[in-house]
Order: sequence, then C-alpha cells, then structure tokens
Amino acid sequence: MKKETFVVLAAVALCVLGCVSTVTDPQPGSMSGYRDRVERRYDRPLTDVFAAAKRALISYGNVTAESSFATGTNQVRTLAGVVNKTKVWMRIEGVTPAITSVTVQMRAALGGTDLAMAKDLEDRIALELAP
Repeated sequence: MKKETFVVLAAVALCVLGCVSTVTDPQPGSMSGYRDRVERRYDRPLTDVFAAAKRALISYGNVTAESSFATGTNQVRTLAGVVNKTKVWMRIEGVTPAITSVTVQMRAALGGTDLAMAKDLEDRIALELAP
C-alpha cells in the first residue's frame, strides 16, 4: 500500500513539475504558477536588439545556447544562459520590422525566480541599444 501511494505521488509530482515551459520554446506552453519573466518592447529592428541582448547577457554571465526560428510571420531568436547559477532564457521576437519584443525569464534552483535580475538584464539591453 505504501509503495502504491508513493508511485502515485511521484507520478503526480512529475506531471506537475514537467508542465512548465520556457520562453525559448517554439510553441507556447503552459505558464508557470508564478511570475518568472518580464517583457519589454524596443523601437529597433530584431538584429540590433538580438546583438544588444547577447552583449547584455555576456556582461552578466555566460551564453549557453542561441537559436532562431519563424513563428508564422514573425522571426524569433532565442538566447539561453546562466547568471549567478540562475538559468536565463531570452526570447527576441520581431513584432513589426521596426519594433522588437524581448522576454527575459529566469529560474533558480528548485524553481525560484529572480525578477530583479531579469529587469536588470532588460535595462542593460536598453543601455546597449543607446547611441
């Protein structure tokens, strides 16, 4: 009886923990139960904002992956990295040819978040874009 209860609880825990998506997923997944991302729009083309986001992430930590894909009519580029042992995902999406949306998501160990650092990264991107 104890083994069956443990198996059921373990299965439920895996289902619940496995339902959290990252902003770098090509298709939208389920949202996590807490706020772990910030979004900002810039009046710059996607290539400029992507380069600024990459420089901003490098200034705070390491880039571990980058990719690009198209979702319908919009071009999307993504960055993944680590800042102070916290995983970072950035989704840079061209809304129009002149406007770009950046979503920064941060998750620490055991599902914690660091919104202050995510906002700092957004501010750093804006500074990198300044003339």
